[in-house]
Amino acid sequence: MPTKSPRRSAKDALEPDTYFQLYLGALQIEDPDRRLIACFVILVAGRLGLRIGEILHLREEHIHWKRGEICIPSFDPCACHQCWVKALNKWGRKGLKELQANGEWDNTATWKSLSAAEHEEVTAKADYCTPENLTQIIYTDQFTPKYDRSARVIAFGWSYRLTACLSTFFDTFDCLDWQRHSVNRLLKEAAENARGLDPEHISAHKLRATGETFFADISLDPKMLRDLGGWQQLKTGDRYWAKSGRVNTLKLYNIMGMKDEAPPVVPEEPKHEFPIVCNPVPFQNEPFQPVGPDDLAYDRDSRLERHQEQEQKPIRLRHPREVSLPFDRAGFPDPDEITYDPMKHTVPGHRHDSSDDVAVQTGEVVTKATTLYEYMDTHRHTRSPDPRTETESHRVDLVDTTLERYRDTDGSRMYLAIDIITAMRVSLIQTGGWVYHRLQREWREYWLNNPTQTISPERATKAIAMYLIGVVFPLVIILGLIH
Repeated sequence: MPTKSPRRSAKDALEPDTYFQLYLGALQIEDPDRRLIACFVILVAGRLGLRIGEILHLREEHIHWKRGEICIPSFDPCACHQCWVKALNKWGRKGLKELQANGEWDNTATWKSLSAAEHEEVTAKADYCTPENLTQIIYTDQFTPKYDRSARVIAFGWSYRLTACLSTFFDTFDCLDWQRHSVNRLLKEAAENARGLDPEHISAHKLRATGETFFADISLDPKMLRDLGGWQQLKTGDRYWAKSGRVNTLKLYNIMGMKDEAPPVVPEEPKHEFPIVCNPVPFQNEPFQPVGPDDLAYDRDSRLERHQEQEQKPIRLRHPREVSLPFDRAGFPDPDEITYDPMKHTVPGHRHDSSDDVAVQTGEVVTKATTLYEYMDTHRHTRSPDPRTETESHRVDLVDTTLERYRDTDGSRMYLAIDIITAMRVSLIQTGGWVYHRLQREWREYWLNNPTQTISPERATKAIAMYLIGVVFPLVIILGLIH
């Protein structure tokens, strides 16, 4: 069976004006929650390049508000419908490889190319395909991003609108507990409201391609493109780099001797070129205000305030998405064969589930952030003043004013003198050389050529001054430093 050609994401990216119109279309959605979700998906996919699976599993524990970063984890315990489907596919692929290794199945077949009936047959015949192995995949491998490099950090604090969107979204929802097709339907609804857009050409996957193209348009190098995109190979970003063309344009101008007239590689007016994320002025019907009245904004101060609030909350060690087993999927075991216990998930962060730092609160496995304050020695804190003492007198026992402690006992002053002496020696050699050449010229011009010549008082004065400045004065300074 022929396989589908790989999706060329770069060519699917939306142009800046199309992206702008899509965002305006999202603002026309009547339901406030759906409008907020549409803005959230369009922003984090279309400008930060998150995959749809990463968006669906994004939660506030992944946000570092102080640094303004989204941290996609390498593992986040989850048993939602999507994670069970991924576990089923991994389970089935391993079963298929077992049958192929035993000569019981065509070696050219892939799990994705098999029909529903063939999925049922593989999972029924393979020894690996047991319900216990399927649940073990859920406990230890889900949720994980697409590739190893997909666990990454993406900064958002550079945009007030991105910060406002994330803050408002997580004030409203724990996470986006939707399915992929529901998100794509919402994006098509936004496209229907937009001017000149074909809803059939809008999807979350194309928005991710738009985000990677945005990174290329602001001239990030290929390595940064790979890191921010979460790709395995460096060459994956070549398509986006070529589509942008900014660096190639600069090189061509340089080759043709027109460097001064070359267009800028880095956008000179990002507020004009990328108004959605770079211009914080609020839009009509927008579910948040990047910049509000009285100069209030979702700036660094607002992120720091939210970071302090976040530190006081327990950290959930299991994803809040609803547990949903896909019993209707071909190859999935019967309901009475599956025994799922949410407490058996592997605890992330190299923690042990029996640790004192891990607890269960209202059915959720949680921990708390470790802060330096918990481990500070309170006996070493600066003592507060006694109200009976005079002002500032309590500081006397904290400051040692004994001059003996500041005497030069390790010879560091001598080392300083040696360094200065070395510098003076160099200066003396240079000055002495100049004096020597000047006297040599005087000797040739006035004494060898004119044996009867007598030195004038003026020349005698100059010679004595040169000797004092070039020889005697440096020697006096050196001797003074030594003693």
